[in-house]
Amino acid sequence: MKKYLLIVLVFCFAKSYSQDIIMQSGVVTQCDGIFYDTGGEFGNYGNDEDLVLTICPENPGQKIQLNFTEFSTQLGVQPDTMSIFDGDSVTAPPFGDFAGTNSPGLIEASATNTTGCITIQFVSSSGGNLNGWVAEVSCVVPCQSIVANLDSTNPALQPGNIVVADINEDITFNGSGTFSVDGTGATYLWDFGDGNTAIGQSVTHSYATAGIYSVTLTITDTNPAGCQSTNNIDLTAQIGSSTPGNPFVDAGDDVTIPCDETCVDLTATFLDIGETNTYNITQIPFVPPFPFNGLTNNLNPNQDDRWSDVESLPFDFCFFDVIRTQFQVGSNGVIRFDVGAPNADSGYAFSDPLPNNTDQQLFEPNIFTPLHDIDPTESNSEEISWEIIGAAPNRVLAVTFYEVPLFSTSCNNLLATHMAVFYETTNVIDIYIQDKPTCTSWNGGNAVVGIQNDAGTIAFVPPGRNTGQWTTTDEAWRFTPAGPSIINFEWLDSADNVIGTDPTINVCPSTASETYTARVTYTNCNGDTVVVTDDVVVTNDIPFTIDLGNDIDLCEGDADVILDADISSATATYEWFLDSTLLPTETGPTLTVSSPDSGLYEVTVTDESCQVTDSININFAPSPIADSTEDLLICDSAGLPFDLTENDDDVLGAQNAADYVITYHNSEQDAIDNTGVIANATNYPGVDGEIIWIRIANISQSCFDTISFQLQYFVQPVINLVNDISVCDDGLNDGTELFNLESQTLGILGTQSAADYEVTYHLNFTDADTDNGALASPFPNTISPQPIYVRVEVIGEPSCYIASPDPVFNLEVVPNITPTFPVVAPICDGALLAPLPVSSNEGITGTWAPALDNTATTTYTFTPDTGQGCVLPTTLEIVVNPVDTPLFDPVGPICAGDTIAPLPTTSNNGITGTWAPALDNTTTTTY
Repeated sequence: MKKYLLIVLVFCFAKSYSQDIIMQSGVVTQCDGIFYDTGGEFGNYGNDEDLVLTICPENPGQKIQLNFTEFSTQLGVQPDTMSIFDGDSVTAPPFGDFAGTNSPGLIEASATNTTGCITIQFVSSSGGNLNGWVAEVSCVVPCQSIVANLDSTNPALQPGNIVVADINEDITFNGSGTFSVDGTGATYLWDFGDGNTAIGQSVTHSYATAGIYSVTLTITDTNPAGCQSTNNIDLTAQIGSSTPGNPFVDAGDDVTIPCDETCVDLTATFLDIGETNTYNITQIPFVPPFPFNGLTNNLNPNQDDRWSDVESLPFDFCFFDVIRTQFQVGSNGVIRFDVGAPNADSGYAFSDPLPNNTDQQLFEPNIFTPLHDIDPTESNSEEISWEIIGAAPNRVLAVTFYEVPLFSTSCNNLLATHMAVFYETTNVIDIYIQDKPTCTSWNGGNAVVGIQNDAGTIAFVPPGRNTGQWTTTDEAWRFTPAGPSIINFEWLDSADNVIGTDPTINVCPSTASETYTARVTYTNCNGDTVVVTDDVVVTNDIPFTIDLGNDIDLCEGDADVILDADISSATATYEWFLDSTLLPTETGPTLTVSSPDSGLYEVTVTDESCQVTDSININFAPSPIADSTEDLLICDSAGLPFDLTENDDDVLGAQNAADYVITYHNSEQDAIDNTGVIANATNYPGVDGEIIWIRIANISQSCFDTISFQLQYFVQPVINLVNDISVCDDGLNDGTELFNLESQTLGILGTQSAADYEVTYHLNFTDADTDNGALASPFPNTISPQPIYVRVEVIGEPSCYIASPDPVFNLEVVPNITPTFPVVAPICDGALLAPLPVSSNEGITGTWAPALDNTATTTYTFTPDTGQGCVLPTTLEIVVNPVDTPLFDPVGPICAGDTIAPLPTTSNNGITGTWAPALDNTTTTTY
């Protein structure tokens, strides 16, 4: 019911810590509070409601949980119904529909619901309403998967997950958990099966009473829900049992020899057996190694007094010197190796003791576990079964009779439980009797325990257990082959040398600790051998220890090493040795070792008659020096690989290569740490500009140095051909002129940038290839034509170059030609000399200059036309005569048409000539 007012007041006080949720349409994110219908805490919900509310958790990984403590809605033709969905919408998987008093109860978002939300849809009709619901809201973290693991035990586990220990012997149990999410903070609870528990991943427990105990481990994580592991580790503690019938040897507990003694006795125990022609009988603790029920092969035929089918053994079992490979089980507690027909009668009535070869009930069986009249048809819960357990060569055949009723209606309430165990290799037989009641009202109630040969002539029966009336519980017997021994025992030292064959041996270890091994070899009747061993550690008890530490590899020049053997005893004395030579002045507890004093340092400390020695090798190795490196370059744009080892010799310098290891790395840290060694150093596909680090270290890698270099790719230069350079000889015509070689540079480079490449000029290929004898401009040739060789190299990288094997161009000095001209007669001043002729055999054209200058002589210069080759300008001197003006006598006027002839000239002029023109009858006429 919803709360009354008094309770409401209390709840309202608490609402400061949580917020109630009222049914509505929308989304609420909340991990506490109370979820009510629309009427709230006290009212009813309304009619004709159709609401959808999604409630989601506050944190990832949480799941919403609704615990409905009250629920009541209207039923009828149209019930008021709540539908709940596993997700954040009504399309999520439904939890179901709820109406009337059909309460949802506890609803929790599923593990597959990644949202962790729950969606509630409520639809009410118009036909009435009730007080609705009350639900507690909470958020939970789903339980993770937890698997408990048994890691180990001490003593160690035996086959079948069994730990075997003596009464009051400490057993250490070690476990762990496998968590699907996180195991931080988990608790580990061990239940030892005897009423005691312990908490921890590793715990120790001892048992006060012999028995078989089931040990469990439960792991609980920190989830508030208390999530736990649910698996069984299937561990059985077998306490106080006899030693197993398998081959075994125990070298004993580890031993410590007191300081004033040097030797100690060691004693080994082992299963000492012989051939199977005879047996010893011993009573052993009742600690069955296997359960009496649940074995894998059920033989219960639900028939009384019958032999089972014939079963095969997977191993050879020797019994009275005969190898047995088959067996049959009789329903009255017997087993035989001399098998017969299945379902044949297995007798029950007998009165004679063993051995017996006349009574069929007694001479057919070989093993009596005991033989008595029991009836499996009187129960549906009894078992007669068998199983092969363990692994070769330690397998066993276990045959059990579990809670089989005794025969007779007056006795079938009495149940018998017993077991026989047959051990491979040793042929030991154990019989465990948990309950053997007696039915005195039928066949005298006789029973017998023991073993008997096929002939029925030899039997071994425990005292008081031959044919007769007897009752027992929790009793066990062992039948051990006791003929000639089939074992060989040896003691071995730590070098596997045989040092003794008696179980007890006296040893005197020469070192602080020595391990000795007890070894037993078993030889079965079929010739197979099995070897088992166990170790014991013998330690000399010294009241103090010294430890100079591990050997040290240093570099020459490293800081001093201080060896400390101080045992803080005023009576202790110290002796120090270097390479077995006593250092007489060193008698203190410490020794300072300085570079470069390498060697084996040893100290002997003596105190109270105890002496301890320890030693350490200290080696100061020569410190390598990374001498130098060259950047590696390749004159090829195709990205050919680098041979990094070209720098080996540079790094070594004068150091001996046999004393050092050189490796190449991609980073300085790799070189320091000696990691990331470049494996393909001789064929390394580098990147232009890549930095490579070299590590040079001594053989032990204790001393090293590093240095780096760069990888560079350069385009191989090319030489373009250019024209020869020809110049005209000067006026000396000596065949030598000055040449500007650099005028060819741009042509030789072509499209290559002069900023990246340098061009030099040489007189021969050798000089060009070796970069010797570069010619400087202006260069005076020595011969004509003069061949010129060229070298082009990458600026700053002289190893990336090209040299022309043939001349790239020639230097040529062309002789000059002086043209010749004919003699020119003197001319009058002002006369034109055009053109002046050139001798026809010269074939030279050109121009003359200057014009006449009215001097006594005029010098003309002839300049050859372009393309005339090496023709020198030539001068020609011509005589120029002055021009005379004749003098005439005055002539008076004449009449038109008159003739003046001749006109007189001044007589002293000596000039003759003609006059012109004729008179033109004008006022004046000029002649």
